[in-house]
Amino acid sequence: MTKIISFILLATMVFSGAPLVAQVQAEKKTDVYRTIADELLKNCESADKKVAVAGFSYSDGRDSRDGGVVAERITTTLVKAKRFKVIERKEIEKVFEELKLQRTGGINPDYAKEIGKLLGADWVVVGTLTELPDNQLELNARLVGVESGEIIDAANAQIYKDWLDQYRQLLKDQNKAIEKDSKDAQVFYEQGVIYTDLGEYDSAIGSFGLAISINPTHTKAFLARGIAFQRKGEWDKAIEDYSKAIAINPKYAEAYSMRGLAYSGKKDFGKAIEDCSKAIAINPKYAAVYFRRGHVYGGMSNLDKSIADYSKAISIDPKYARAYFSRGGVYGEKGEYDKEIDDYSKAMEIEPKFASFAYYSRGLAYRKKGEYDKAIADYSKAIAINPKDDSAYLARGYDYYAKGEYDKAIEDFSKAIAIKPSSFNYGFRGAVYRDMGEYEKAALDEEKSQSLRQK
Repeated sequence: MTKIISFILLATMVFSGAPLVAQVQAEKKTDVYRTIADELLKNCESADKKVAVAGFSYSDGRDSRDGGVVAERITTTLVKAKRFKVIERKEIEKVFEELKLQRTGGINPDYAKEIGKLLGADWVVVGTLTELPDNQLELNARLVGVESGEIIDAANAQIYKDWLDQYRQLLKDQNKAIEKDSKDAQVFYEQGVIYTDLGEYDSAIGSFGLAISINPTHTKAFLARGIAFQRKGEWDKAIEDYSKAIAINPKYAEAYSMRGLAYSGKKDFGKAIEDCSKAIAINPKYAAVYFRRGHVYGGMSNLDKSIADYSKAISIDPKYARAYFSRGGVYGEKGEYDKEIDDYSKAMEIEPKFASFAYYSRGLAYRKKGEYDKAIADYSKAIAINPKDDSAYLARGYDYYAKGEYDKAIEDFSKAIAIKPSSFNYGFRGAVYRDMGEYEKAALDEEKSQSLRQK
């Protein structure tokens, strides 16, 4: 029976621990930016030091106004704190404009070091954004020491985009500009950027298309339209646009990276690896692409190469929590459970908000070592962080069952059912009832499991 339950459990190892929208909104209304600033600069002292918030870009390389909004708010928070000298945003933008520098699609300490020297800063804040559902984004920020070029500290946060109404006003301004000059490709491109930030991908595709019709060599428009197609799940159209961008600029690392992601979405892993490798050849410090290629290698069961790529991403960005977590999973596949546990622990240390899933996963690793008490302790921590995660109750219930503590197992499976009354969850509890000799209860659960499975 243990094998039956273990099989069912493996089939349901799905984590759904994303914070609720209400929680994120409450956080952004209070001190999310102060928390980010404090976390980044917690080990820094001296009022004479200068810090510059260079800005944030989406990891897919697309242009966006979101990074500027977040950078401005963190800058304002640092100014109010009066702990350090803060370089003004207009000075930073001036450097970008004068030197025609572009923000990269990844965290690159060398890039931050270069910017810091130009600005006369001691520390530079850089980072990436990731789009999330419900008008949220995830910020991964890094503080880089300009002299050493090393990442000093990291901060991670989920931020509610409460500035979208400002974008709608910008669209009105863009429409006025278009009325004055309908032959300016850049105006249509900027319009598409705003539509993308608003999540209105069909409108974005239309605007980028107009920009391309005016300027057929607008590589950024091809990239941005490809990303919009990809958000809609239109992989082939996305690949076509990325390919056009590459044809115009064969050194366009972001286009190779995104085309690799699209090929991965189509399960064409060979082409995905090829494109990620080309992006890395162009930009060897592109940590996100090593991470992406590592994920593809993992999907191909090439575990050693997967680990090598995750390790390379970590060597570029030692605060890359997701890389630690993913590498831990691959170590687990190889049966190297101690290394798996170490990586999950490191991921939690870097990003405490990552803890719920990391505790759950580390608990599974402890189970594989037969250390049920440690596993149960980790599931309990995951449950304390996210009481609505039925997977953690299921896992803990299974380990109680393995220890012969059937009543506790039933209690946990019942809690899982209350959260998610699924066929699998009833199947768990029914199996335990049958081992306990409570055949009527077992039959009821099995009947319920069967009826849900048929729906």
